[in-house]
Amino acid sequence: MNMAKRTFKNTTSRERQVGRPNIDGPARVAVIIETSHSFGRELFRGIARFIQENERWSVFFVERSLSEGVPKWLRKWSGHGIITRVGTPDIVDFLADKDIAIVDLNQRLYDLGVPGISNDHAAIGQMGAEHLLQRGFSQFGFVGHNGLFWSDARRDAFMQQVEEAGGHCDVYSYGSNAPRRFHDRTWELEMDRIVRWVTQLPKPVGIMACDDFRGLQLIEACAIARIDIPQQVAVLGVGNDSIACDLAGPPLSSILLNAFQMGYDAASLLNRLMRGEKVDCAERLLPPLDVVTRQSTDVMAVGDPLVSKAMQFIQKHACDGIGVPDVLRHVLVSRTVLQERFRSSLERTIHDMILEVKMKRVKELLVQTELPLLDICGRTAFKHPEYLCTVFKKHIGLTPTDFRKQHGQKPQRWFQIN
Repeated sequence: MNMAKRTFKNTTSRERQVGRPNIDGPARVAVIIETSHSFGRELFRGIARFIQENERWSVFFVERSLSEGVPKWLRKWSGHGIITRVGTPDIVDFLADKDIAIVDLNQRLYDLGVPGISNDHAAIGQMGAEHLLQRGFSQFGFVGHNGLFWSDARRDAFMQQVEEAGGHCDVYSYGSNAPRRFHDRTWELEMDRIVRWVTQLPKPVGIMACDDFRGLQLIEACAIARIDIPQQVAVLGVGNDSIACDLAGPPLSSILLNAFQMGYDAASLLNRLMRGEKVDCAERLLPPLDVVTRQSTDVMAVGDPLVSKAMQFIQKHACDGIGVPDVLRHVLVSRTVLQERFRSSLERTIHDMILEVKMKRVKELLVQTELPLLDICGRTAFKHPEYLCTVFKKHIGLTPTDFRKQHGQKPQRWFQIN
């Protein structure tokens, strides 16, 4: 990834260096990352890719969830390096006096001089706000876990972006600050509060959840309250856990995080530390990639019913090759009338909105698949790859090839774990 696009939480010049280990054979590396969520599994893919391309390591890990503390096996484990995403405080005390190469992926060990990489939570909140603002909402909500730094950072950035655009945001402020509570009856006990909260919100409203599983809870609350999604409430999650998002009813739109790159960069940092190099401890923040739009936000919240009807048609058929005349036939009004109402409601033309929907789909296919450009043209109603490249570069600022290199996720290949 282009380092120029990264921001830094702290620009201190502190560096970390550990004594170069006497490595006889493959370096022994412990990876303490959750396997229960797709984000953790994508981190593993990034680490695996680095190993394939650079160094052969002997990697030790076991299945675990994000809420687990320091694993018991680590107390007896002996090796050369650790990549950790442990989120509980005990990891700090355990690693405080360890003279070993460590890379932190959960913003816990910065005070120990341990280099870290994390998601840019402010950028995540901003992207969520922009996605819902683009759909014409003026009323917004946020559901998070109060007191957890990553959730609070996403909330604050979301609210700031919304308020700067003239919108209003209500925040769900009940409940514990611990996601692990969803493992017991607390999900059901808290549901009544969320139902009451979402019921009293002015409609239509666009709501961002701090993660996908909070988004699932909100969708269930809307079902209980018989609130239509996305017509009355649009719901956006974070993490793009494909199983959770696709099982939601309706499927949940979600912000795609760059876990693959985080894993790759973490392995690269750890390798440098194990070689005895000095590493800058300024925390590296990775911005999110994009919003994967599913049914839960596939709507335009506009007061003009004619524009709303036209936008629903555009969102459904833009990639089928429709043009402005097709939209006019669907809504049965003149071009002049509909263009004027589009400009008044959305500050865009009918053609602009058709192209925006198509560009969104092209980006999704570039990031989420390995389809060649010719196939992407066929799926998005562009007649020629050359024309697609020209339009894409004009609107996105990159060629499709460069966009895929920067944001696409490379396929996993087999590698040896001992």
